[in-house]
Amino acid sequence: MRTMFGADVEALAGLGSSFVESAETLETARRQVDGIVATTGWVGPDAEEFRQDWSRRLAPALASCLGALRDNAEVLRRNAEDQARTSAADGGSVLDRGGEPGAGGDRSGDGGKDRPGNPDLSGHGPWVDVPPTIPLDDAALDPNMINQQGLGDCWLLAGLGAVARDDPQFIRDHMQLNADGTWTVTMYKDGDPVEITVEPEVAQDGVMDPSGNPSWASIYEKAAAEYWGGSYEDIDGGYSSDAFAAITGATPSKTGEGNLSDLKDRLADGPVALGTEDEPSWWPFGDEVDDSRVVPNHAYIVDKVEERDGELKVHVINPWGPGAHLQDDGSDKVGDMWLTEKQYKENFDTVYAVPSTR
Repeated sequence: MRTMFGADVEALAGLGSSFVESAETLETARRQVDGIVATTGWVGPDAEEFRQDWSRRLAPALASCLGALRDNAEVLRRNAEDQARTSAADGGSVLDRGGEPGAGGDRSGDGGKDRPGNPDLSGHGPWVDVPPTIPLDDAALDPNMINQQGLGDCWLLAGLGAVARDDPQFIRDHMQLNADGTWTVTMYKDGDPVEITVEPEVAQDGVMDPSGNPSWASIYEKAAAEYWGGSYEDIDGGYSSDAFAAITGATPSKTGEGNLSDLKDRLADGPVALGTEDEPSWWPFGDEVDDSRVVPNHAYIVDKVEERDGELKVHVINPWGPGAHLQDDGSDKVGDMWLTEKQYKENFDTVYAVPSTR
């Protein structure tokens, strides 16, 4: 008897979506009960005991269930993708994310250390000299000053921009200009600091400021290329959770998109980056961007979540830089945008967060 292993990809994707929807329903219920418990006109020892039981035992238990639902939704999604790739290798439909910016990357290699000399340009040169001084004031560290160019490292730049937005002093404290003109950037490996010293020249295709000049992000990007293997190619593709861990030394989280109320809470706790859904031609079950302004399979910085025009909206920043970026298909991928909850859920599928360094 022949045993067959595998899965119905569409069914797995649908189950993952059900987990996400269930998590959102449970989160809404938890918030409603929170409000009722806090505002109900009930005083006395029994009331106090009940409220303490809710806040110390029941509410955390629900939060744990929420986390489990979101984590397992991500597992289901990844398994669906793996099954689809396996089917493609056996003659099924072909799935290709490799051409998209920041499509994913293996961070399990020879990373987490300083290396002598310059990292390999990997076709992203020539070298561009860094000015003797680089602005590090709050205006220079604004995420809108990041201008991703020819490298697919949006995952890194979104993480970097999110940290700079949350705590610009942290960036200043982790960049040191040395007497010989080199820069030392402090990153982290498994929570321990790692000093990466880089020469004052950066890849022409790497990140610049909106005027096309090397910036603090250019220095960090080059340090990351050394940290993750010694080549700019080593940072072409990845996840912002890996960026957060290497930049801050803290333990990041990676979950489904959730809702804007949840996103607002996460932003209050520290830096947040988002991953978009895929291009329409890649994933056949509706997991794709719906807004032509949004770059598919890309990472964005979360700037604000607040009430606007009577509803909660999120402001996201594209590491491509400010303004409109005209594409070959005629669409404009904008540098930043305000999105309603519906628009957010239609275009984003992953939240990367890390505790604040403040």
